[in-house]
Amino acid sequence: MGTVRRSLLATVGVLAALVILAACGPDPTGDQNATVTTDPVIYPLSLRYHGVDVVADVPYGADPLQRLDVCLPPDSEPDATATPGASAAATPAAAEGGARTAGTRPAVMMIHGGSWSHGDKATAAYRSVCQYLASEGFVTFTVDYRLAPTDPFPAGYDDVRRALDWVFRTSTLTTYDVDRDRVGLFGGSAGGNLAALLAVTDHDSPAYADGDRVRAVVDLSGPTNLTSRSTEADGVSASFQRKQLLYLGCRTYTRCPAAEQASPEYQVTADTPPFFIGHSTDEFIPLWESQEFVSTLRSHDVPVTFVQVQGTAHSIAQLDEAMSKRVVAFLRARLG
Repeated sequence: MGTVRRSLLATVGVLAALVILAACGPDPTGDQNATVTTDPVIYPLSLRYHGVDVVADVPYGADPLQRLDVCLPPDSEPDATATPGASAAATPAAAEGGARTAGTRPAVMMIHGGSWSHGDKATAAYRSVCQYLASEGFVTFTVDYRLAPTDPFPAGYDDVRRALDWVFRTSTLTTYDVDRDRVGLFGGSAGGNLAALLAVTDHDSPAYADGDRVRAVVDLSGPTNLTSRSTEADGVSASFQRKQLLYLGCRTYTRCPAAEQASPEYQVTADTPPFFIGHSTDEFIPLWESQEFVSTLRSHDVPVTFVQVQGTAHSIAQLDEAMSKRVVAFLRARLG
């Protein structure tokens, strides 16, 4: 009997271990939760990117901050006959009309963080993530946008919306060989907020009538509820509340319509694309923001891969090797 009991316990132990491994392995299918630990190293920063070219400071609008960089996968060449420059940026994608032309490559539009008040697409960390995604086969557009308090909400949102419309222009798709049916979003921190907000409101875009646009979203540590909920005992710090209010263009949360408008939590619909959400358990953006957002997404039958990261790593600091591969697996599964 003892031998049988030990065999049974061993079998149970193996099954339990397999369950744990399954929870911690890459899960590109969505509608799953996992809790992981990460190394304190941003994996994309540790790599060299041979053959990945960067086309810098391409205008998608007239403002000096309305610029983006394009990180090109190895062995890709921009079409020299197409010129998606400032003139192309002036008109929404829907204005081009015509057939649904498409290139062959998947693409990701990436939005940097910085509390909506600072940050830059070309910082070493964000540039490395751009190059990393390109090295994995994604044409990656990384965007700058107007910043608070000089330009409060909705300026930054309007800019990334404009940039996304620019990505979907036929001339852009042709130039960079992008398949319009295989485009995703990536954002960290404030960029995660903007990426999520773009995704949940994309059905409002004039270009949406041409067909589904954004097919996948990666959101790392994005604030999702900028209302007075964030002032409660388990909310953000007083200093971050001040940053949020500067971004929202409000003095207080009491009379601030922009707070709900800027919160992805309140904009989710059944048309929202699948999400990958990464959030650390003890970082300065409260975990409940992503937990409640995940719950809202799932209540609308939106597939979500939700990864809780043990510790304090914020935004793209979560991207150790394992987490980076998780993100790529999700994007590949959703963008093909």
